[in-house]
Amino acid sequence: MKFSRYLIWNFLKMFLIVVCGAVLIFIVIDFVGNIKTWLSRDMKLAGDYYLSYLPYILYLITPVALFIAVLASVGNMARHLEMSAMQSSGQSPFKTLFPIFLLGVFMSVGSYEMSEHWLPDANHKRFEIMETNAQKRKNPRIKEKQDFTFIDSEKSSWFFKYYSGTNKVGRDVVLLIRDQGRLVERYDVRLIRWVEQDSLAYWVFENGFRRVFHKDGSVEFFPIQRESMKGKIHTHPNDLINERQLADEMDSKMVKARIDVLRRSGEDTRAMETALQFKYSAHWMNLIVLLIGAALCHRYSRSGGLSQKFGVGLLLVFSYYILERIGLKMGENGALSPFWAAWNSHFIYAGLAFVMLYRSFRL
Repeated sequence: MKFSRYLIWNFLKMFLIVVCGAVLIFIVIDFVGNIKTWLSRDMKLAGDYYLSYLPYILYLITPVALFIAVLASVGNMARHLEMSAMQSSGQSPFKTLFPIFLLGVFMSVGSYEMSEHWLPDANHKRFEIMETNAQKRKNPRIKEKQDFTFIDSEKSSWFFKYYSGTNKVGRDVVLLIRDQGRLVERYDVRLIRWVEQDSLAYWVFENGFRRVFHKDGSVEFFPIQRESMKGKIHTHPNDLINERQLADEMDSKMVKARIDVLRRSGEDTRAMETALQFKYSAHWMNLIVLLIGAALCHRYSRSGGLSQKFGVGLLLVFSYYILERIGLKMGENGALSPFWAAWNSHFIYAGLAFVMLYRSFRL
């Protein structure tokens, strides 16, 4: 028990040192890269930006930090024959390293929880802060649309001449409402507006007319000056233009909802489906990388020092990152299914980690 606490303390101490150093380097490099932007803006805004950036930085560097921490802590203990002493006392290598493996599981679960509860809001805030940056003008966030169709469901279809996601206002709009495939109503209005009042939210149609199509072929015509559509249609402004347009600023529920909206409107969902699978798979990289590091360093070896193991481990970790990114791009382009695009690299390197552990435990 004392050895387990000693092992965990050495590991956590090294992990925190690596994380703090990596975060500082990351922020300094990013700040220098955007120095012109921050010199022309309030420094409080820069503080808010990097405070919002911090969860994403932690999300990115945690796998590498775990690898370096296990290599430095466990590898140093193996070099001083502390690991060999535990195994000589009759304790198996797996049991000796079990606290480290358990920490890896907790880190993976914690990473998932962070990506679901804190990371989306933090990413959304930093994207909004940097939106006016000249570097972002090459890829502006969509705020307006013109001449587009949106199919909300089998019952309703929209046609917009113009729609503003900022003001939640549409102009020259046609709405078709169907019942079991038969057109029953058509709205042609000059203006629609999203109204939020008394904990209620609904569309208001202004300046247009409504036509009702009966089964006998007759048509009724009703002018519209201002008409509330409360309870009649269920399309939300976020269905038309979502404030959160990137998967990085959505949790898994938001991504699922976005996929449903894209499917109803007939748009390509491969990128979002791949992003959803990646949200489920990405966090296991923490545990897998930790297993690889433990397999490399837990035994004392005269033939290869820590520097050699560190180089081999970094090669494996960065090839892991590269294969993961290639898989995601292939999923977005349709070359792989979203599931295999997100999980393929994890299956490969998890298998490699278990093989490495098995061989090192048997030696």
